[in-house]
Amino acid sequence: RMIWRLFYNVIFIPLLYVLYRIYALFDGKARDGINGRKGLFDKIKKQIPFGLTDERKNFPVIWFHCASVGEFEQARPIIDAVKDKYRIVVTFFSPSGYNLASKYPHADLICYLPFDTARNARKMFELINPAMLIFVKFDVWANFVWTAKKRNIPVFLVDATLHEKSKRLSPFIRSFMKSIHKNIYLHCAISEVDSERLKLFSPEGAKIEVTGDTRFDQVIARRNSAGKKLKGLLPKFEIPVIIAGSTYTEDEAVVIDAYKKTANDWGKVQLILVPHEPEPERLKEISKVMSDKGLPYLFLADLEKKHHKGETIIIDKVGFLAELYMLGDIAFIGGSFHGSVHNVMEPAVMGKPVLFGPTIHNSLEAFMLMEHKAGIMVRNSDEMAKELIILLSDSELRLRLGQTAQALIEDNAGATEKIVKHILLDTLDTKDP
Repeated sequence: RMIWRLFYNVIFIPLLYVLYRIYALFDGKARDGINGRKGLFDKIKKQIPFGLTDERKNFPVIWFHCASVGEFEQARPIIDAVKDKYRIVVTFFSPSGYNLASKYPHADLICYLPFDTARNARKMFELINPAMLIFVKFDVWANFVWTAKKRNIPVFLVDATLHEKSKRLSPFIRSFMKSIHKNIYLHCAISEVDSERLKLFSPEGAKIEVTGDTRFDQVIARRNSAGKKLKGLLPKFEIPVIIAGSTYTEDEAVVIDAYKKTANDWGKVQLILVPHEPEPERLKEISKVMSDKGLPYLFLADLEKKHHKGETIIIDKVGFLAELYMLGDIAFIGGSFHGSVHNVMEPAVMGKPVLFGPTIHNSLEAFMLMEHKAGIMVRNSDEMAKELIILLSDSELRLRLGQTAQALIEDNAGATEKIVKHILLDTLDTKDP
């Protein structure tokens, strides 16, 4: 154990920090992350004690750590369930997550996680003084876990998942992971498969429970509150609508080509394209592809100035995707030709048939949708055009697949309640986990 700590703190973390600084010279997000951490402890000190009212100042603190946006979405149902009994601290590694959540009303403190040194970990615990620390999904940092153990503060890992190709499962890294996970009080896995993989680098007798995935609860909550953001922004469509959400360059090459083939072979259909990050360079890139294909397009911002005449609509703002799925007839999920598929649950809970590419190793829900015949994998633009035409030609089939997808999401809800029960009850017996 001591050898691993020496290696981690003397070699690995200093090397990682140097590499991150070099990477930041070429990547704006990494620079934002470094700049956002400047003066971090002074910023936190100014907000002590955390709490919006005098009453809340006496509540114990739960510290949630989320890598980025996806993990924060998983944490939100848990936060919403415990916010009336605890003060909430949320830390992020990624600027994307921090920027999205910076005005989240149910947290008493939102900040970056300082780089994982033993000194930084000690300072954070001294300032925050949490009753527990909760890591979401798998962004677990060793010094924070070790420091929590030393201070007798229980550590939870919730919504834990681990795909079969994870490098953490290699024999060498597995040994290091055991030195961390032996100090985690409870692992809440999203499935039996994940539970078995967690056991590979957890010590014998480690507490691992299958509690499910809080994203099911979150997408249901979001669906139930949706319907206001798009009001007045889009025209009423008289033709079927395909929503391509969270797309990357590789996804767009397939989607746009398939859309053109579908329009030529089947008839009029509306495409709404939602790039994962609508930065100016990406929008320019998509515009060029559309122009090269001879396809007319409009940006969402232009709809206020021009009359829509059937052009593809490119969404150049963030925050609309979940509601866009509501008005679509068929959804395609991006990332599935890029490296890892994005959230297939958002269109499914809206009752839409879901298409995606072959890169779905990171998404148990995509496999579940395929198993229930509510999700369709396509490997190229020809396959996608074929499946689109089948769905567009059969409204009853679309309805049936959508209802199956929606039922699948609703049947798997309930993880939040299970996790919260552990948080509220199991922590009564954590003096010697």
